[in-house]
Order: sequence, then C-alpha cells, then structure tokens
Amino acid sequence: MDRDHLTRLISDLIDTTNMLLVIDSGAAVAEMDTDSMKKLDLGGRWAVLESDGWHMHLDMDAVNGVQFVEAVDRFHEGIPKLYYVRLADADDRTLVRFYFPNPWLDEREQPAEFQPDKLRLFEDFRDRYVGIAGIVAATKD
Repeated sequence: MDRDHLTRLISDLIDTTNMLLVIDSGAAVAEMDTDSMKKLDLGGRWAVLESDGWHMHLDMDAVNGVQFVEAVDRFHEGIPKLYYVRLADADDRTLVRFYFPNPWLDEREQPAEFQPDKLRLFEDFRDRYVGIAGIVAATKD
C-alpha cells in the first residue's frame, strides 16, 4: 500500500468527528472513540494513535489493502447497514476498521430516523479515495 495515500487517509479519518476505531481479534473487540485524539504519529513504520485512556500502534508496512465497506448489519435491530474503512494485511486479515457515524443512530447511539448527512459523509470519503493506490469499495452481506 502506498504510504503517502495511507497516511493521508488515516489522518482524514482521525480528523472526522464521531469516528469509531475498532480492533477485532475474533474473540475480543476493542472500540475507541477518535474524538479525543491527542497524538497521531504516522511518520515511521509503526504509527502511533493516542487518545484519552488508550493508544495503539499500527504496522504501516503490514497494511496491504484498503476497502470502503457498506455492510449489512445482522446484529443490531433497526440498523440495516454499517459503513467503515477496513485496513487489511497481505493475507486479507483485518487489521483495523474505522466506522463512520451510522445514519440510523442518533448522537447517543440510539436508533433514529435515517440521517442522510451521515451517509453522505461516508460517500464523500469513498468517492474521494476509491480508485487511488488500490483503494476499493466493497459490500458485505
């Protein structure tokens, strides 16, 4: 993955209000709000993302693919879809996901009427990045 484009994408995602960074091992899931980000260092092989009460290190050399994903939500009633950016390694294993604010949730993360501005945020990002440096769009059922 081209480091310059990856760095720009991660910076843009972190700078976006109400993003949720998710690391999922299959047996455990960590969810971190990015709004209180204190430190973002993308200059070396190991990126550092630090916020109040948490931090993570991401091996930038391990990121081999980026997908803008529109996925069917099978776990939450009243929320038909999830929208996120997925960073994957060379074996297509998910390294981290950045979730966009969900158009079917309000500010308290409660089910709400559809909010088109939240979907437009995802679509604007997708339209800006897909097709650059191998970044693709994907749907998951």
